[in-house]
Amino acid sequence: MSEHKGNSFVRQAAILAATGIFARLLGFLYRLPLTHLIGDEGNAVYSVGFVVYTFLLVLSSAGLPAAIAKLVAERAAIGHHDAAHRVFRVALGLAAVVGVLVSVAVFLLSGQIVAFLNMPEAQLALQMLTPTIFIVAVMSVLRGYFQGMATTVPTALSQLVEQIFNAVFSIILAHSLWNFALEQGYAEVNFGAAGGTLGSTVGAVAGFMVIAGIYFFASKGILQKVRNATAARKHQGKFSTEKTGRLVRTILRTSFVMIAGTAVFSIAAIIDVWMIPGRLLAAGFDEQTTRELYGQVAGKFNTLTNVPAAISSSIAIAAVPAIAAARKLGKRQDVQDKLNTALRVGMLLTIPIAFGLAALGPQIIALLFPAHPDGGTLFYAGFLSVIFLAASQISTGALQALNRGRVPVFSAICGALVKVLAGFVLISIPSINIYGAVIGTTLCFLVSAFINCAFLFKHTATKPDIVGMLIKPSLASLAMGLGAFGFYHLLYVALGNLPFATIAAIFIGMGLYVAFMLMIRGLNEHDIMFLPGGKRLSAKLKSKGLI
Repeated sequence: MSEHKGNSFVRQAAILAATGIFARLLGFLYRLPLTHLIGDEGNAVYSVGFVVYTFLLVLSSAGLPAAIAKLVAERAAIGHHDAAHRVFRVALGLAAVVGVLVSVAVFLLSGQIVAFLNMPEAQLALQMLTPTIFIVAVMSVLRGYFQGMATTVPTALSQLVEQIFNAVFSIILAHSLWNFALEQGYAEVNFGAAGGTLGSTVGAVAGFMVIAGIYFFASKGILQKVRNATAARKHQGKFSTEKTGRLVRTILRTSFVMIAGTAVFSIAAIIDVWMIPGRLLAAGFDEQTTRELYGQVAGKFNTLTNVPAAISSSIAIAAVPAIAAARKLGKRQDVQDKLNTALRVGMLLTIPIAFGLAALGPQIIALLFPAHPDGGTLFYAGFLSVIFLAASQISTGALQALNRGRVPVFSAICGALVKVLAGFVLISIPSINIYGAVIGTTLCFLVSAFINCAFLFKHTATKPDIVGMLIKPSLASLAMGLGAFGFYHLLYVALGNLPFATIAAIFIGMGLYVAFMLMIRGLNEHDIMFLPGGKRLSAKLKSKGLI
């Protein structure tokens, strides 16, 4: 793999990862005042609406960005920009039709859906999300087209704007609907949760306007490329237009493979909505406590662990078109290099986050949710899920790019079965209770990642960099976690200030991780390129012999 191409792939992933992390942080931060307003019980109502919405979004459009990116990248790699653009136009029409149908159906059936999940209070929260299904479906096609053309900037900008509007309007609308319910004598928690979900719809509209605007201003250059490619192919006598019906089937088939594995995980999350409260009741907890415990998992553990997931999902998104294009051109070594780079960078960034959550989980939750500080100890049981989820996401993207999408579907089914079985047994044990849910999640992603990676390395004949990918970052992360934990307790004893001690310990831990990684020579140039100013920083570290 050439340095230029390798750096290009890393840069695209870095842009998307940096924006994704910032967007997820915003998404997490707005949950702080929202949780302060609606509490753990309100988080349960809010999360049920989002779990159902996420599942339906997966079915209707979640596979489109990766599928469109793959199909566009394969055609663009051989110069067929006209065929790539036709994929985009057909997919846009398909997404619009499916998005409208699913949105209308969900709105009309929302009462039956939440009643089935034993959470009728979540109906309004779910209804507020239904327009978002259509908006995101169309937006997904635009994002997939730009990603297939090897630029993640439009996706990154639209995600950033979407999350900013989401964060601002979720808080505003939650407060507005809470006060409205209070004045009218309705259930404040239900209306507050619905205001939070309505903010997501406002955010989706803003994100769509941004990426649609980018396409509009870029359309002149895009259409010129299309005309040039058409003329060149006609001159060579190789021009042919893919029939619409056949292209629709190709898009649906590719999207199905892309979404199937994610859909399995979404189904498992829906099962959690039904199973966790029931198994907690079986363990002897009352109904109020079961909702609060579920709210801690859904509103705190899942939300916080979703922040590092932005890194791995961004790497996976960037890897799909990059690996697909290399496969299309028959560049086997390029495929192997991109695969190792994607997994290595993903592990370097997510392993320390996982160990950091294990070291300071309760302190972080107490810092972020001072009015509702419970739930931090969940990270003791589930911190490894961050690592296994990252490996699962990145390996899934690579397998999809290599036309081996059935493997992640199989691995997801296996993982989901383990998750449900473990949760069903463990949650009902009083001494384990809600911890059984996060243990089940961890086992789920472990199984999925193991199956994916085992097949992937065998299929591509890639020798994984186990030392650089797992051993070195794990050792540095362990040292970091112990150091951060120790510094926190020293600072807290000395100052008695939890917020200052926690924040200081986090930054000290970050410094310790980087220092240990440099000490054991665990970083290389591609790793540094993921950071802001990576080119200049890598040159400086090279000159000092640190990488």
